[in-house]
Amino acid sequence: MSGNAELTVRRACESCRRKKTKCTGEKPICSFCERLEQPSPDQPSTPWPSDPHETLPSSESLDKAVEVYGTRLYFQPLPLFTPEGLRDRVESFPLFLQWIFLALSLSNLPYDSNSAKEADLIHLRARSARDTVLELAMRGTAKLEISQALCLLALADILEGRPALALMAIGAASRLELVRSMSFVNSPQSNPQDDASLRCYWSVFILEKAFAPRFTLLSQSLAPPEYPRSTREPSPPSCQADEEFAPDLANIRDDSKPDPGIIAHALRGVSFWGDVISYIHSIRAGQADSPSNTDSSFYRLTNKLYDLEAELGHVHFVRNVGFSERTLDELKRHHEYWVPWLVFQMAAHATQGVLNHPFIHLVTLRKANRPSQPRLFLQGTVDQAMFHSSWVARLAQTCMDIGFVVYDPLICDMVAATATIAWLFQYARDSKVSDTAKENYRKCVDFLSSMPYPSPRGVQKGSLLELLHQLQTMSSQAQDNNMISFQPAKIWQLIDSDIMDTVAPQVMTDDTPGGQSNVSNTTVSVQTTFVHPVGDKRAQRELHSDAQLPSADGFYEEGLEQFSLDSIFSQPIFIDHAWLHV
Repeated sequence: MSGNAELTVRRACESCRRKKTKCTGEKPICSFCERLEQPSPDQPSTPWPSDPHETLPSSESLDKAVEVYGTRLYFQPLPLFTPEGLRDRVESFPLFLQWIFLALSLSNLPYDSNSAKEADLIHLRARSARDTVLELAMRGTAKLEISQALCLLALADILEGRPALALMAIGAASRLELVRSMSFVNSPQSNPQDDASLRCYWSVFILEKAFAPRFTLLSQSLAPPEYPRSTREPSPPSCQADEEFAPDLANIRDDSKPDPGIIAHALRGVSFWGDVISYIHSIRAGQADSPSNTDSSFYRLTNKLYDLEAELGHVHFVRNVGFSERTLDELKRHHEYWVPWLVFQMAAHATQGVLNHPFIHLVTLRKANRPSQPRLFLQGTVDQAMFHSSWVARLAQTCMDIGFVVYDPLICDMVAATATIAWLFQYARDSKVSDTAKENYRKCVDFLSSMPYPSPRGVQKGSLLELLHQLQTMSSQAQDNNMISFQPAKIWQLIDSDIMDTVAPQVMTDDTPGGQSNVSNTTVSVQTTFVHPVGDKRAQRELHSDAQLPSADGFYEEGLEQFSLDSIFSQPIFIDHAWLHV
């Protein structure tokens, strides 16, 4: 036995022996060291593969890939590589990372027959590199480059509509990050706060929170490291000098509070989006508590959102950065600031809209044999949903007006989810509210249609637009009494954006707590109130002569699963937003 063990040790290459890892023993270099591109004492170090003329990425391809990454991929949604100096750094990437980076970046360009041969070569090498990365990951090779490659692979799978592969890559990356964090403790010379390591950690964090929020490791297992360095905010536009704001808004300042940078705020926003989607999924599964209770998940999420807002420095407020006043050239010049800024703004408003979604509070939770929620609470959720969904539509329209193209699949999910709020409110009795909701719905759909293929979501983008179209078609036959009929499963697919449900769709039945079957319809009447509106009693009586205030159990007509939404529009919340810059 000892002789065999000694023979095994002597057969191991020098690199494996130093690492005390199992060696396959091939000569002149073992397959493990070859995949890691490590030199062997028995063989001079050579590039992988060996013929640079046929297999090394061309300089032109790298130039183009770096340019595409900066405009289409950076912080959309991953902050993996800072664009500054990336072209030089890419040269030092291991070949497997170069090929994967090339394949992802260039796949975002339109098909060009003149470069088809080169594109085929890149994708061939990228497939081989993928096999190498996954094998090394399964061996527990906790190296920064492996985690970076897994992030790129996961994003590519999400964009191209391969959710099962994306989940595998995300799971492997999160586990390697856990291993890497432990190695920092045992290796004092390693620097876990290096900017590249920080960006890799937070990229894996985003992949978990944004696309698989029910199965997160990093947010539960580790004390988070520092945030990556942020670029400074651009100077305010000169045209803002004459801008007039409401006094209580214009005088709010937090100069004494240190600001962690726009990247930190964007990461917090994405994290909160993941928390809200997890909460929405629990409601879908019938596991949520009563949201109006002070110890409920809804209450805790709302308080967390207040903290998120309180942490935002005033320099990043919409009224201070002047996003809508910027030219496209200005936005491109400070692209590293505006992309995470838009992620934060979309996340801040979309989370509020979805968290307070009327479909959740007025349909799903009312079906689940729960006590009726206080009417003032319901009024508050409706007000919040309308206000924040309008902001999402406003941001989307501003991007289109400026020509600021968005490629982010996460923003795609946010806009599609909040579009369902506008879709519902377009059937309000109040014509002003209805017209506003129709316009907001159109803005969201136009924005999603403007997002170039294959980003965001490739196949998924088409699916989201198709789902919205199906909802609109179902409800297009609404009667004069504001009755609409639709399949709740369609809304669930739009607001519960966990890619796990794409891999293994959740089967709903009429007996599922809080849900309906995937094919059943719900009929909704938008015609009554939650709280009595303030106004002239005679005018109100004339306006609602045929309406009665419902009892606590009177929101539904038996067998129709109807609920009342007129109270949504009884409060004077639909104001002219032109002055409101928050």
